[in-house]
Amino acid sequence: MQGTYTLADAAAQSGGASLLQPIMMILLIGVVFWLLFLRPQKKMRERESQMQSRLQPGVEVLTKAGFYATVVDVRENEVELEISPGSRIRMLKAGVGDVVTPQEPAADDTPVEDRPDFGRDDNKDDGPK
Repeated sequence: MQGTYTLADAAAQSGGASLLQPIMMILLIGVVFWLLFLRPQKKMRERESQMQSRLQPGVEVLTKAGFYATVVDVRENEVELEISPGSRIRMLKAGVGDVVTPQEPAADDTPVEDRPDFGRDDNKDDGPK
Protein backbone atom coordinates (compact mmCIF):
# COMPACT_ATOMS: atom_id res chain seq x y z
CA MET A 1 0.00 0.00 0.00
CA GLN A 2 3.00 2.26 0.33
CA GLY A 3 3.08 2.82 -3.46
CA THR A 4 -0.56 3.96 -3.55
CA TYR A 5 0.02 6.62 -0.92
CA THR A 6 3.14 7.83 -2.70
CA LEU A 7 1.27 8.31 -6.00
CA ALA A 8 -1.62 10.06 -4.27
CA ASP A 9 0.77 12.41 -2.47
CA ALA A 10 2.58 13.24 -5.74
CA ALA A 11 -0.70 14.06 -7.50
CA ALA A 12 -1.87 16.23 -4.61
CA GLN A 13 1.40 18.17 -4.58
CA SER A 14 1.36 18.91 -8.33
CA GLY A 15 -2.10 20.46 -8.06
CA GLY A 16 -3.74 18.16 -10.62
CA ALA A 17 -1.66 19.46 -13.55
CA SER A 18 -0.51 15.94 -14.35
CA LEU A 19 -4.14 14.94 -15.05
CA LEU A 20 -4.80 17.91 -17.32
CA GLN A 21 -1.86 17.22 -19.62
CA PRO A 22 -3.06 13.83 -21.01
CA ILE A 23 -6.57 15.21 -21.51
CA MET A 24 -5.18 18.12 -23.52
CA MET A 25 -3.11 15.75 -25.67
CA ILE A 26 -6.15 13.57 -26.43
CA LEU A 27 -8.16 16.67 -27.40
CA LEU A 28 -5.31 17.90 -29.61
CA ILE A 29 -5.09 14.53 -31.39
CA GLY A 30 -8.87 14.60 -31.92
CA VAL A 31 -8.76 18.09 -33.47
CA VAL A 32 -5.88 17.16 -35.78
CA PHE A 33 -7.69 13.98 -36.85
CA TRP A 34 -10.83 15.99 -37.63
CA LEU A 35 -8.88 18.61 -39.62
CA LEU A 36 -6.83 16.11 -41.64
CA PHE A 37 -9.33 13.31 -42.29
CA LEU A 38 -12.98 13.92 -41.48
CA ARG A 39 -13.47 17.47 -42.76
CA PRO A 40 -11.93 16.97 -46.25
CA GLN A 41 -13.79 13.68 -46.68
CA LYS A 42 -17.11 15.37 -45.86
CA LYS A 43 -16.43 18.14 -48.41
CA MET A 44 -15.55 15.56 -51.06
CA ARG A 45 -18.79 13.65 -50.40
CA GLU A 46 -20.82 16.87 -50.71
CA ARG A 47 -19.17 17.79 -54.04
CA GLU A 48 -19.75 14.27 -55.36
CA SER A 49 -23.44 14.27 -54.41
CA GLN A 50 -23.92 17.69 -56.04
CA MET A 51 -22.27 16.45 -59.23
CA GLN A 52 -24.44 13.33 -59.26
CA SER A 53 -27.63 15.33 -58.74
CA ARG A 54 -26.79 17.58 -61.74
CA LEU A 55 -26.42 14.68 -64.20
CA GLN A 56 -28.50 15.07 -67.35
CA PRO A 57 -28.72 13.27 -70.69
CA GLY A 58 -25.93 14.04 -73.15
CA VAL A 59 -23.21 14.66 -70.56
CA GLU A 60 -19.99 12.68 -70.87
CA VAL A 61 -18.89 11.06 -67.61
CA LEU A 62 -16.07 8.94 -66.23
CA THR A 63 -17.28 6.07 -64.05
CA LYS A 64 -15.43 4.90 -60.97
CA ALA A 65 -14.69 1.70 -62.89
CA GLY A 66 -12.77 3.75 -65.47
CA PHE A 67 -15.27 3.76 -68.35
CA TYR A 68 -15.95 6.88 -70.38
CA ALA A 69 -19.64 7.03 -71.22
CA THR A 70 -22.44 9.36 -72.24
CA VAL A 71 -25.52 9.74 -70.04
CA VAL A 72 -28.65 8.59 -71.90
CA ASP A 73 -31.28 8.52 -69.15
CA VAL A 74 -31.38 9.70 -65.53
CA ARG A 75 -33.65 8.10 -62.94
CA GLU A 76 -33.99 8.52 -59.19
CA ASN A 77 -30.79 6.72 -58.06
CA GLU A 78 -29.48 5.31 -61.30
CA VAL A 79 -28.37 6.42 -64.74
CA GLU A 80 -28.29 4.71 -68.10
CA LEU A 81 -24.95 5.15 -69.85
CA GLU A 82 -23.89 4.48 -73.41
CA ILE A 83 -20.33 3.15 -73.44
CA SER A 84 -20.11 2.70 -77.21
CA PRO A 85 -22.68 3.08 -79.98
CA GLY A 86 -25.43 0.58 -79.28
CA SER A 87 -24.14 -0.71 -75.91
CA ARG A 88 -25.83 0.71 -72.85
CA ILE A 89 -25.47 -0.08 -69.18
CA ARG A 90 -27.47 0.84 -66.10
CA MET A 91 -25.46 2.07 -63.14
CA LEU A 92 -26.09 3.64 -59.76
CA LYS A 93 -25.42 7.37 -59.62
CA ALA A 94 -22.82 6.63 -56.94
CA GLY A 95 -20.81 4.78 -59.62
CA VAL A 96 -20.27 7.98 -61.61
CA GLY A 97 -16.91 9.41 -60.64
CA ASP A 98 -16.60 12.63 -62.61
CA VAL A 99 -18.16 14.71 -65.36
CA VAL A 100 -15.74 15.03 -68.27
CA THR A 101 -15.41 18.53 -69.66
CA PRO A 102 -14.62 18.63 -73.37
CA GLN A 103 -11.13 19.87 -74.16
CA GLU A 104 -10.49 22.35 -76.90
CA PRO A 105 -8.90 20.75 -79.97
CA ALA A 106 -5.27 21.51 -80.66
CA ALA A 107 -4.69 24.49 -82.93
CA ASP A 108 -2.53 22.47 -85.33
CA ASP A 109 -3.58 18.90 -86.16
CA THR A 110 -0.70 18.39 -88.60
CA PRO A 111 1.46 15.39 -87.65
CA VAL A 112 4.91 16.34 -86.45
CA GLU A 113 6.61 14.60 -89.38
CA ASP A 114 4.69 16.73 -91.91
CA ARG A 115 5.56 20.07 -90.38
CA PRO A 116 8.09 22.17 -92.33
CA ASP A 117 10.41 22.62 -89.35
CA PHE A 118 10.62 18.88 -88.53
CA GLY A 119 14.14 17.47 -88.70
CA ARG A 120 15.77 20.87 -89.09
CA ASP A 121 18.33 21.75 -86.46
CA ASP A 122 18.65 25.54 -86.11
CA ASN A 123 21.87 25.30 -84.11
CA LYS A 124 23.82 23.53 -86.84
CA ASP A 125 25.67 25.37 -89.52
CA ASP A 126 24.70 24.01 -92.95
CA GLY A 127 28.25 24.46 -94.18
CA PRO A 128 29.64 26.90 -96.74
CA LYS A 129 27.19 28.82 -98.86
